[in-house]
Amino acid sequence: MRPTFAIFITLLSFVQVYGQDTTKPKQVQLKAIEVTSKKPLLEQNIDRTVVNVDAMISAASSNTLEVLNKTPGVTVDQNGNINLNGKGVLVLINGRTTYMSGQDLANYLKGLPGSTLDKIELMDAPPAKYDAGGGAVINLRLKKSTILGLTGNISLSANQGIYARTYDNINLNYNYKKMNWFGSLSYSRDASYDEDKTNRKYFTNDLDVYLVSHIRGRSNTKGLRLGMDYNVSAKTVIGFEINGQQRPSIYTRDYTSKTNTDSSSTGFTYSDASWKNFSSNMNFLHRFNDKGHELSADASYITYNNHDLQDLNNDSYFFHYNLLSDMKIFAAKADYVHPIGIEAGVKSSFVKNNYDSRYLNEKIMQVDSNSNHFIYDENINAAYINARKQWKRWGAQAGLRIENTNLRGKQPGNTAIAPSLFHRSYTQAFPTVFISYKLDSAGNHTLSWNLGRRVNRPNYQQLNPFVAFENSYTYATGNPNLRPQTNYRTELKYQYKQWLGLGVQYNWFKDIIFTLSDVVDNIYISKPQNVAKGYIAMVLLNLSLHPAKWWDLNVNIMAGGMKLNGQAYAAPMNYGTYSARVRLYNQFNLSHGWSAEASGDYSGRNVNGQDVINPRYIMYAGIQKKFWNNQATLKLNAEDIFHSAGQNDHSEGVKDSYYTHRGIFDSQKIGLAFTYRFGRETFARKRNHSDNTADQEQERAK
Repeated sequence: MRPTFAIFITLLSFVQVYGQDTTKPKQVQLKAIEVTSKKPLLEQNIDRTVVNVDAMISAASSNTLEVLNKTPGVTVDQNGNINLNGKGVLVLINGRTTYMSGQDLANYLKGLPGSTLDKIELMDAPPAKYDAGGGAVINLRLKKSTILGLTGNISLSANQGIYARTYDNINLNYNYKKMNWFGSLSYSRDASYDEDKTNRKYFTNDLDVYLVSHIRGRSNTKGLRLGMDYNVSAKTVIGFEINGQQRPSIYTRDYTSKTNTDSSSTGFTYSDASWKNFSSNMNFLHRFNDKGHELSADASYITYNNHDLQDLNNDSYFFHYNLLSDMKIFAAKADYVHPIGIEAGVKSSFVKNNYDSRYLNEKIMQVDSNSNHFIYDENINAAYINARKQWKRWGAQAGLRIENTNLRGKQPGNTAIAPSLFHRSYTQAFPTVFISYKLDSAGNHTLSWNLGRRVNRPNYQQLNPFVAFENSYTYATGNPNLRPQTNYRTELKYQYKQWLGLGVQYNWFKDIIFTLSDVVDNIYISKPQNVAKGYIAMVLLNLSLHPAKWWDLNVNIMAGGMKLNGQAYAAPMNYGTYSARVRLYNQFNLSHGWSAEASGDYSGRNVNGQDVINPRYIMYAGIQKKFWNNQATLKLNAEDIFHSAGQNDHSEGVKDSYYTHRGIFDSQKIGLAFTYRFGRETFARKRNHSDNTADQEQERAK
């Protein structure tokens, strides 16, 4: 025991000598609100990690999805799926759920300029206040100021890869007497390029198929945000916020297939889509006193509409589709907080989805097996209570959330397809426990332990049983019988100030949802299934170092192993892997207003259902110059310098078949951004109102 104890004391001594204490109060000059100490990239709080987006040079010339992919612990795969430390996430914007997931959520975040972000909050173990959907929570905080007078900032950016892109936005804030108005306008011109190469081998008939596809897309996103907070009295605040986004887009997909029997085919898809989103929110906050005794409530109404005209054709047939989707959401909640350490709340949400896939032949609607109409309604009612207590060194928190889910799916059918209907209701409990202990009287060294249960619900499109055509050898369909995936998680963590975080985490999963492929007549038919149980055990390390006066370094490491145990059609899924994720982020504070950054990201081998993903790495760099009394900034950055972000994978457990896959996309880019902060800044009004009062829910509309 003595050598181990000596090593531990030596490590703590090193921390105390070389660690940078970033918890000291920032120096503020009231005359001009000039913060003289620079914000760190990461701030470690008791229940979350906070990322200060302005500390990223590349954020101004990136979209929000790209900023997330550079955030420690966060991964975004080639299909736009977001994970935090290996778990699926619930994405919130200003504390409110987006109700989208998968490719829809990815497209929405691509249309949101990174310059609109203020902070990103990462909650690996969310408390009972937050919805149970998603293994973890990522909350995107948009910029909003409480400085008196008229203030704002403008950001203009462009980057060039294979195609050019631009992300522009302007934020305005007017705070006068009892009213605080805020708003923003944004415009994004995005483009994409993907190339996929797949080699498939079919063992039963000794057939080899080589598939190559190219996807090209472009979109123009226009966004509007407007809101107001009104101080009815010193204790009561009411407010509203509206958001709108419109994104017309066009994408094309061409593919070629060749076999070892000298047969070949070609195909082409053209899509012209118009996507719109509108959301409105009204909120209320009443503070009974200045000790944290308060009541808050809000209500949100959200709509998503998409109209997509698609032409699909290959050597032997032609499809023309008019794809209509419509989603309406209403959610209301109330929260009560008492300073004795009690917090409680209730929430109800109602979601109505309508997917109408209309097949046209010679511009005439055909009611046959090629058409599909899917209607899905969902109602979730929730209540929670959370209690916390702090002693001199000990701290404890326990919470319980109860969610009652009622869902109904219907496919009306037609002359070729029989109607189908499913209905389910169930109630689930989600407990959370958190215990902390300060190892010293100053609270610099802290041990904590937490335990919780959450679920990953299938997104709405995964429940749609309609069969979609991709190419002559690949179809996709949904599964109305999917059950939510259950996640159990526990972690023991040591934290030293803001300098060092070291955790050991264990996650156990049941009813894991994977999209698996079955092979029927040489056609891969992919379908989401509850197919396995498994676990992920990992060690997480976060270091915030200050090697020199001009150099800040953040090191984020996640390493461990995972194991699956299940059945994929006729093949067992009893395999796993060991893997590591390493992310380095360097900031260099140079003289005369210059600063720079350099970062690198390594992802080890990974398993996702039947896909075994090979290791890969990516590197970024940027430089910026501040001028005009630090009100203006010019930023230059390079993304994926070695064009190494593409994905290589192969199959494991596909029935009577094996494939290898290589995918690359337009990730190697160079960007330039200009930002300017304007307005006369006096002093900040002290207000505790947070727009987090209208919580969670738009996460699953794939």
